[in-house]
Amino acid sequence: MKNLLFFPILYITLNVIVAQAAVNVDYITIDGLDYFKEHGDKSNPALKSINSFASRALKLDKPYSVINTTVIPPNGDKREYLSYAPYSWPNCDGIPNVTDPQTQCPYETRDGKTNPDVKNLSDPSDSRKMIDSVVSLSISYELNDGDIAENFARKAVQLLDVWFVNENTSMLPDVNYGQVQRGPGEWKGRDEGILDLRFYVYIPVAIKILEKSSAWNDYVEKGLRKWFSDFSDWLMNSELGKGVAKRSNNHATFYIAALATYLDFAGRTDEAKNVIKTFVDTTFQDTILKSGEQPKESKRTKPFHYQCFNLEALTYIAILSQKINGANLWETKTKFGGTIQNAVDFLVDLVDKGKVKEVESVLLPSLYKSRDYYGDKSGKYSKILNKLLQETDGATEWWTVYSPKSLEGIKTGSASALLGSSLY
Repeated sequence: MKNLLFFPILYITLNVIVAQAAVNVDYITIDGLDYFKEHGDKSNPALKSINSFASRALKLDKPYSVINTTVIPPNGDKREYLSYAPYSWPNCDGIPNVTDPQTQCPYETRDGKTNPDVKNLSDPSDSRKMIDSVVSLSISYELNDGDIAENFARKAVQLLDVWFVNENTSMLPDVNYGQVQRGPGEWKGRDEGILDLRFYVYIPVAIKILEKSSAWNDYVEKGLRKWFSDFSDWLMNSELGKGVAKRSNNHATFYIAALATYLDFAGRTDEAKNVIKTFVDTTFQDTILKSGEQPKESKRTKPFHYQCFNLEALTYIAILSQKINGANLWETKTKFGGTIQNAVDFLVDLVDKGKVKEVESVLLPSLYKSRDYYGDKSGKYSKILNKLLQETDGATEWWTVYSPKSLEGIKTGSASALLGSSLY
């Protein structure tokens, strides 16, 4: 089961239970966890933090569910996921007697500037908390034994059941009201809202861990596979899904990463291969210049951030495609002659030359994964990895748990504080 599944997001932010903490799940494999369980240092701060998170998750009185929302979606069904467009702001200029900007004022996009009132909705945060909890509980199950391990698994299965399976509490398998644009008239979801659920790619590996537990059951497994199969159909056939599929930026890349993952998990692996192949032959062709620059992302307000963001999804797709014996994205060239390696080298050079004015740690996951595939004869990747880890106060304890063998050539940090930055 080596290299079971890799994840495109740098950190799951555990802002519910561990303030300012984050878990790197980029390299979680069952082999890696079992290796640590047998050979790792049981006093490792990461293990203590993971177990602490999972122990607190056990005490959750009320499982996360979309029906807990206090804001009813436009169609009146609380099982619909609801979020607001994050960069959307009301423009009330010239509009008299404004008492409710959400319904009286037109909204405009301010790229990169998040409207703080998007946090008034519970669905996005509860969705993330659910994923955080399930992953941490699953890891703790794998790293422990006996009754405590089974308790971790039982709670994780309960959370999955409530969010995805139970017909009274589960989220509907669509994102019809994701990143809604508010204002006068009908509120509709936007195709960008699909990106809200990119974290759901964590579910298959959590299930692979949990299915060994006594808590696992056919009812939940069948329900999950059906949910993700139905969600895949929605992604491929809905107007919103078709809309994001036609994009040429990180939205489309994450869409493909998610869709291929869900299809594979649902037992539709041939479809997953075809989705990736179509992406390689079309959208991918416009993503990377021969220089390594990603033109669709470099024109954004935070060019380094968005290039790293898109690169995470690209490296994820490359690894997933390997897993299912699909196209080799690592070696594929775009129509400009660019490759994933060119994109990595372009960003590494920016960091190495001190040209980045943004948070540099967003490069870490793609750099780790690319180093594993391409090697590092010059030592430059390891040099930059060390630089980024030192500048972000270490955080390598997490890697000693998740992927001990990935640390070769990397200096281990001693910080118990984890990276405070993230990609979202």
